[in-house]
Amino acid sequence: MVAAVAAAVLVLLVVVAVVSPWFGHLGLPWPGSGGSPSGGTASGRASGASPPAAAAVRIGDITVLGAGGVHTSAARPRFVDSSGAPVSAQWRVDGGPWQTSQQALVHGPQTHKGDGTHALEVRPAGGGSAVTIKVRIDTTPPQIGTVAAGPQLISGAATMHFSYDVPAGQTGGATVSWAVVDTLGNEVGKAGPAHAAAGPETVDWPAKTSSGALLFPGTYRFQVTATDAAGNKAVATAPFGSDRAVTGKMYTSLPKAGKLVALTFDGGSGYAWRYIMKALTKLHAKGTFFCTGVSVEHYPEVALEALAQGMTIGNHSFDHPDFQTISYDEARTQLMDNAQQWWKACKALPTPFFRPPYGSYNATTLKAAGSAGYPFVVNWDVDTGDWTGAAPAEIARRAIAGAHPGSIICMHTEWNTEKAIPAMVKGLRAKGLEPVGLDTLFHAAGLM
Repeated sequence: MVAAVAAAVLVLLVVVAVVSPWFGHLGLPWPGSGGSPSGGTASGRASGASPPAAAAVRIGDITVLGAGGVHTSAARPRFVDSSGAPVSAQWRVDGGPWQTSQQALVHGPQTHKGDGTHALEVRPAGGGSAVTIKVRIDTTPPQIGTVAAGPQLISGAATMHFSYDVPAGQTGGATVSWAVVDTLGNEVGKAGPAHAAAGPETVDWPAKTSSGALLFPGTYRFQVTATDAAGNKAVATAPFGSDRAVTGKMYTSLPKAGKLVALTFDGGSGYAWRYIMKALTKLHAKGTFFCTGVSVEHYPEVALEALAQGMTIGNHSFDHPDFQTISYDEARTQLMDNAQQWWKACKALPTPFFRPPYGSYNATTLKAAGSAGYPFVVNWDVDTGDWTGAAPAEIARRAIAGAHPGSIICMHTEWNTEKAIPAMVKGLRAKGLEPVGLDTLFHAAGLM
């Protein structure tokens, strides 16, 4: 009789995974997340997510912890005794070889091909009857269909028309939400509430901030986020640009930004530009690239990399004239032609930042910049002189010595500058200053 009861208990000790949803914050797939700057999808696990509470399964004096719920990576159930101390047990997965340790391992699939329920068998270290525990692995993010925003470019008051498709009935279910975000990932204006996926949907959105103001000049993204019950998340975006007349003003530093400094690079000579960005990314630092329209036209693939790596972009004219020597109409044409190249290459605008070539400007320059959508005409308070061919160590020394909270450091896309980046970033941080893009600097100063 006792044996029969024990057998019945063993049969009943089969754990069915319990789905427990959780949600992370809305993230931006660009810049720097690997999503396409011109729209696309990024997937992953919801940020800040924790696994669901694990079911505890008893096998004689052994308790198995961490096997229940839905796992979005490898599951590592562990074995403890009645006092909670670690203890060894024998285990195997899906009929594989038996192993003995204080923790089991159910691999999460690397290519999503192994998603599903796996059989984890556990028995005492000395052998005997085993209990089968069902461990569910789900690493596949929800599917998001086409995401679109129109019109792609607006000026002043407008109504945006958005559309997206998150199919209903996906495995694991899907909850969808949407928002409009700026280049820093901040939500702009009214966002869409989270709701169950329902297939194709459309949204009409007044292009205004939450306070009712017109959108600031720049690039925005209509961002759709789908999250399943396991916490897997997919994000897809569609870009659009806002471009309207403002008042142009010169800035050389922003002390109100606190202990931040902006690393800025003029020119855009292709491959030095690329390797400067690689050096910054390796150090988890950011910069702003004021590239000519000619450079963007010649190196569109590097321009795309700038957006994908989270760099800030700015207008540096089309072909580098001295703005003190050209007319208002010529200045506007230079700015508009540059922006056209950025939009063609990346579906991104260089607004709201403009740096006149040579730092040369006059009242006509500021008027033309404002009319073309550039409130921030940006020069510098620290000049490294890298364009003279200075040695990398000297470029770094000048940047570090001259920098103070809110500094804007001027450099160029040169090979000697690329070699100066590691020492420069290290020295700035030792001084308590963090290198950032101009969008972060201006936001910290309360101007964006």
